Amino acid sequence: MHLERIEISGFRGIKRLSLSFKELTVLIGENAWGKSSLLDALCLALSPDAEFYEFNFSDFHIDHALGNERATEIQIVLHWYEDYKGEHNARRYRGFQPFLSEKDGIKHFYYQIHSHIENDKIITNRQFLHPNGHGISHPDTDKFIRQLMVLHPIVRIRDSRRLHEERHDGSNEQTSAQTPQELRVQKRLDNTCRRLMTQPGHVSTAEIKSSITTLRSLVDHYFAFAPHQRSKALSPHYSSLQQSNTHGLYANPFDQLIQPHMTKQARLLLMGLLNEYIRARGPVELKRISRPIMILEDPEGRLHPIMLHQAWAFIQNMPMQKILTTNSPELLTSAPLTAIKKLIRQPHKTEVYGVDNGELSKDDTRKVTFHVRMHRPSAFFARVWLLVEGETEVWLFNEMAHLNGYNLAAEGIQIIEFAQSGLKPLIKLAKILGIEWHLVADGDPAGKKYAEKVRNMLGDDPERERLTVLPARDIEHFLYKNGYEPLFRDLANITDTKIPMRKIIHKVLRKTAKPDMALAIVKYTRDEKNNRTPLLIRWVLKRIVAMSRGFG
Repeated sequence: MHLERIEISGFRGIKRLSLSFKELTVLIGENAWGKSSLLDALCLALSPDAEFYEFNFSDFHIDHALGNERATEIQIVLHWYEDYKGEHNARRYRGFQPFLSEKDGIKHFYYQIHSHIENDKIITNRQFLHPNGHGISHPDTDKFIRQLMVLHPIVRIRDSRRLHEERHDGSNEQTSAQTPQELRVQKRLDNTCRRLMTQPGHVSTAEIKSSITTLRSLVDHYFAFAPHQRSKALSPHYSSLQQSNTHGLYANPFDQLIQPHMTKQARLLLMGLLNEYIRARGPVELKRISRPIMILEDPEGRLHPIMLHQAWAFIQNMPMQKILTTNSPELLTSAPLTAIKKLIRQPHKTEVYGVDNGELSKDDTRKVTFHVRMHRPSAFFARVWLLVEGETEVWLFNEMAHLNGYNLAAEGIQIIEFAQSGLKPLIKLAKILGIEWHLVADGDPAGKKYAEKVRNMLGDDPERERLTVLPARDIEHFLYKNGYEPLFRDLANITDTKIPMRKIIHKVLRKTAKPDMALAIVKYTRDEKNNRTPLLIRWVLKRIVAMSRGFG
């Protein structure tokens, strides 16, 4: 079975949140938008030690928008689904029959943690639920909740910096669960990783191979690494991993470690990742029936992009549910588009935005994958997209923004040239990801067609919020008419007043690169005693900055 959804209310930084999971889920979002609280909720609900967490007053959400009012209830609900029809008959799930419901021939169940404050005391109840939300009465509820924790424990790795930490403290509580032989094996593995890091030339190929074999045995022992074969064959949950496997990944993650082209540094990284994965189980040795859910926080920390992609290929190939958090545009170039979930904190709840199957056509997906995810992955982290037609506008709006006291990157604004990818796929993606957007279109026939497409996609939004049409055929003609004629004549080296505007602009564009022309426009604007930025451009900048500052 797999975790399909979590519902949270009143817990730490989360007022309300509903999030669905896939085989791989990549979480992005700004600081204080609830990612850590979400992961904490998962960890306490599915603790590897199968112990029940005791809530305290600091766990209850405080609404700073309502005078620091503290919530009086916490609710966490986990929704589980079969990976394939009939999985509930497997021995590990057989005891859960009293709690199962059926939908479309697939069995599923709900597990709820509810905590509330009563007379300055915290009272917590745990139970399984009917689909209608009513509790299921059963004498062994606590036993089966602990069994669920054993079956699907959370293994949480904080960030890549921990992969290189040396542990000199022999009193680690984890050692209490290890036999003397296991401790010797772990110590040997730690020693190899440390020597690879400090003296890579002194570590032989034979020693690396031996350590890889040790890792394989440890992982097989602690985690029963491979998923159920029937599960992989029949479940769309696992097939999604194969569909996203477009980078020539290996059938077994360990195979990547023994490839001849792998450098010792790359092997160190991947061995360290697996070693940390083993350690992250905590003081309790997991059972062979366990199917852990791995949480990996910010794997890009201190990793070179090349090493990050190598680590990502390894992580992606681990056959288990994985939840990643990242602030890395580099990582998003590798993650499947449908795996990305963006968290945005609103006054009443934390909204979750993501591309679910069917929302974008194949052609739309191809376009946004190439022009956004591959070439502008940082756009996924933006609050606002300013959509413009050409290269000149990209340079011009960035420079004009600085001239008017705005730092677009710091405001969370990304300028995207849409001519190559098309307009509709970008607007669709912006809406799906909860990103605000505004279009600046030329006044020529092509620009008017773009403007009409925007009007057809406005919905209930007012046109002035989403669309600006230049009162000229393009940005160059607009500027020429708004105080920049002397600059264009100077760039074209033309003083004859009888030569029409169109020919002057054409000559400038032939002899001057667009970035150079944009910089010349900005320099001309800056050199004037008064800011000569056209009013329309200042209005657009003010509008998109206001959109961005309205977030959070």
